[in-house]
Amino acid sequence: MVLRSGVEVLVHDTVIVSAASYPEAQETVGFLRSSGMSRESLAIVGAELVLTERPRASTAGLAAKSAGTGLALGLLAAVFVTLVADTNLSGLAVVLWGIVYGVLVGGLIGLGRGLVHNRPEAVFTELLPARYEVRATAADASVARALLDQQNPLSKAA
Repeated sequence: MVLRSGVEVLVHDTVIVSAASYPEAQETVGFLRSSGMSRESLAIVGAELVLTERPRASTAGLAAKSAGTGLALGLLAAVFVTLVADTNLSGLAVVLWGIVYGVLVGGLIGLGRGLVHNRPEAVFTELLPARYEVRATAADASVARALLDQQNPLSKAA
């Protein structure tokens, strides 16, 4: 299919296999590539797109995730302070206080984010394919089908 000179078609026109998940489609393409087909002649395309809506993460979940991040940052800051600064506290005490402050600050930041971003009308929308198609160029479609028929001889009997 030629649209005009210098423009190439990005999506191949012949459907070889329809798969329920992307990993299944990848497995099929991997088999075809290991059998000698070129990468340029194969494509995985999402089909039957569906708009899905789901609520955002819970406020408690955001607070807990941010507290975990705060713990890691507080620990790093405390280790840095024990190595560089001269304090009256022992190294273990500085590390423990760094962890405590990191969890507190991280949890409060996560709680604030959760309260601001989790309004009742705020939903996360995604456009997801219901299935994935493995497509090939018209010239290579018969070769791909023959390779897949050799791999699955039971599919012909069904």
